[in-house]
Amino acid sequence: MGSMGIDPDIHVVMVATPLYGHVRPMRSLARSLTKRGYHVTFIAGHTFKKSLEAIDSVEYVQLQGNADVDPDRLDDFFPGRSELPKDVMVMLWDLEHIFFGTLAAQHATLESVLRRSDLACKKVVIVADAIYTGLLPMLLDSPDAKRVPVVGLGHFPIALMSKDTAPFGSGLPSQGEERNTAMNAGVIQMMSGVQAAVERILAPYKCAKPLPSRQPMDMVFRAPDIYCQLCVPELEPPRSDLPENFRFVGTLLGGNDQRPSPDWFQSFIVEDKSDLPLVMVTSGTLPNMGPTELILPTIEACRTLPVRLIVCAVHARRPDGFVLPENARWAEWIPFEELFKYTSLVVSNGGYGGINQAFAAGIPMILAGMSEDKAETGVRGAMTGAAINLRTQTPTAEQIHEALELMLSNRVYKEKALEMKKAYAACDPVGSIVEAVNELSEKFYAESD
Repeated sequence: MGSMGIDPDIHVVMVATPLYGHVRPMRSLARSLTKRGYHVTFIAGHTFKKSLEAIDSVEYVQLQGNADVDPDRLDDFFPGRSELPKDVMVMLWDLEHIFFGTLAAQHATLESVLRRSDLACKKVVIVADAIYTGLLPMLLDSPDAKRVPVVGLGHFPIALMSKDTAPFGSGLPSQGEERNTAMNAGVIQMMSGVQAAVERILAPYKCAKPLPSRQPMDMVFRAPDIYCQLCVPELEPPRSDLPENFRFVGTLLGGNDQRPSPDWFQSFIVEDKSDLPLVMVTSGTLPNMGPTELILPTIEACRTLPVRLIVCAVHARRPDGFVLPENARWAEWIPFEELFKYTSLVVSNGGYGGINQAFAAGIPMILAGMSEDKAETGVRGAMTGAAINLRTQTPTAEQIHEALELMLSNRVYKEKALEMKKAYAACDPVGSIVEAVNELSEKFYAESD
């Protein structure tokens, strides 16, 4: 694309909560923006320093204070989290402690960049992981925050309250407008503790604007000047009451950590002549899912099936002395964009980024996860017709075996996955985000002149 048409005075500041699923798509975007000629400063945690500095023309800035968490050691940074039940309570705890609890340090880091002398004459536009809560003092007009335009990126399910959907976290399809509205009122009550914490955290900033909702997650979607959801409309239940700033843009592919492939990758995956379907199982990138919850049951389910199985364990440690069946291989990490070229079916705990990447590649899925936002991603995956939702955090080998047999024998799941692939292919996520950046830059800085 080169730099043709790029305003040289635009400087993009990217901000991300330091969790892998939050940084990965934005890292892919940073690479694309710099190739188009944009100047980029990227604020993230220290664990992402090396991979961000490896991108030409990206300036890396480390998060300050308690915002700079290590995603591989969340239990060390947040004692007590590992003892929580793996249900909606984890989501509430994470909102209060991980996301809103680090707001002050996120804000301070961002302000230290925005007030630099070298950016004083630049048209700064923020492109943000939308749950980077350090943006809120600025977006709510705090006198302590320098105001610049913001594009929010949503790489997580839409958690907005709506009359057209059951509340986020319920794991239910729409119950009808009347029932949905009543359930939403219950969610406001359930979230009241988090809301009180948010109000307490924001009080010192003396914001001129009120919070846009009594549901803390609503502000993530409503506060940015433009909000870009990183999926296609087909992955979300239809809503007639989305805010005006909301846009679907498709998913950002690439940006995965690049590590050496296992020594068996070429022979077992690329050059295999057996024609056996390749199944991949992953427990996701958050370090709170042991191998017994999904990986080991999937291995047992595949032991007698005519498939090849790849375990992408990430944080799940292989048990001492555990012997893999001949049709399985274990890896700590394989970049999805390479593995998905050969994959027939994915078994996953339901990470939103992984679902988007799989469907963009036309791969059907079996989903098993109920922690964090996984109850919701499972519902969304099944809604497409390209996934089976087991609706449990701990599926048995028998449940997975039955789902595998059904999916491998019924062509409809693959056909639905290919329909999803077409929907993603019709999107231009980078182009849509660039359009949003230019649109906000022109509007904001014209008004400022």
